[in-house]
Amino acid sequence: MLSNLKGKKIAVVGMGTNNKKLAEYLTGHGLSFDVIENWKDPAELVGRLDKYEIIFRTPGLPFLSKAVRQASEKGVEVSSQTKLFFKLCPAPIIGVTGTKGKGTTSSLLAKILQTSGKKTWLGGNMGRDPFEFLESIKPEDFVVLELSSFQLQDLDQSPHIGIVLNITADHLNHHLSVEEYVKAKSSIVAYQGENDFAVLHPDIEGWFKDLGKGKKIFFDPKDARRYETKLLGTHNLENIAAAAAAAQILAIGEPDIRKAIAEFEPLPHRLNKIREIAGISFIDDAFSTNIDPVIAAIEAIKSPLILIIGGFDKGLNFSAVGQKIKSAPNVKGLVVIGEVSNKVLEAANGFTGKILTGAENMKTIIGQARSLASAGDTILFSPGTSSFDMFKNESDRGEQFVNAVNSL
Repeated sequence: MLSNLKGKKIAVVGMGTNNKKLAEYLTGHGLSFDVIENWKDPAELVGRLDKYEIIFRTPGLPFLSKAVRQASEKGVEVSSQTKLFFKLCPAPIIGVTGTKGKGTTSSLLAKILQTSGKKTWLGGNMGRDPFEFLESIKPEDFVVLELSSFQLQDLDQSPHIGIVLNITADHLNHHLSVEEYVKAKSSIVAYQGENDFAVLHPDIEGWFKDLGKGKKIFFDPKDARRYETKLLGTHNLENIAAAAAAAQILAIGEPDIRKAIAEFEPLPHRLNKIREIAGISFIDDAFSTNIDPVIAAIEAIKSPLILIIGGFDKGLNFSAVGQKIKSAPNVKGLVVIGEVSNKVLEAANGFTGKILTGAENMKTIIGQARSLASAGDTILFSPGTSSFDMFKNESDRGEQFVNAVNSL
């Protein structure tokens, strides 16, 4: 594959997390390329990509943007870090996608495989960039990849095992519609052959179930109740069931599956209890980037609850989480932050608890939440959207929350 790149006019478009290691890899193999970065709007790239023979698109640049479509129409090959990795990886790939739970399921499955003695490489937002370890992978190893819609959208190759969790509306500031968002994820199974496997959420859309030639296996979240786990919330039963189903395909023994699930620690910023102060529990769910994790978090916590919610406006509809806030008997207060404040307030209209708004930094956010809480209550930081209006990213806002709580 790399020989096909020799002598071609190449551009690496965007030097974010997903392309830095790719650029190092290309350089290490003697390939020259231009770097295109620091645009604020994809429209600024219209015409700038047309002169290349191949471009490696950062996931943050929409595949259906005018700049990318125009370049493709002019004969430019549109690739990505993910596409190239799939072509170069010598070992079986297990890909995991879904609107929520990708990171937990990927990490849990990797732990199960490692517990069984299999050499396993974990890549994705919660793992390493796959180009960090590409040249260390042996054919007998396994690679587990967390795959977003951005990475899957133009993929023309499916993993040996494709795991598809729940899919609900998300990233509507990037995708043209919910339908396009769901279709973007379909590459994870669409190109599977007869010797491949699709591990699917039982409620996945009908047309999705018919994609590809892989054997379809539908996991049942109720099956996960037999496992001892440190993961909070019924939504994590889906993640456990999906990981266990994939492990069973690979003939992992039940004792190893049980042991790995029991020992698995929740990932950072996903319903992690940070500490308790004066009888008030603080829970970090900062990786909650759409409304479904918020609803799941509310359902997972039984004590009286102060919910911190809000952030960057990426086009989500908050009506369902508004209904949950109003109907859940334990939600007693809200701290609403960020660009989506008005949307959240409108969705929660009729909520009888106390609501505070206007906080512009983490210290003030936590101060407002503490003013609404009493001993026995839980303060839950589950923003329900992206973070870019107030923080660098989801990790940054989670770290700021944890540090601020630990400094109290």
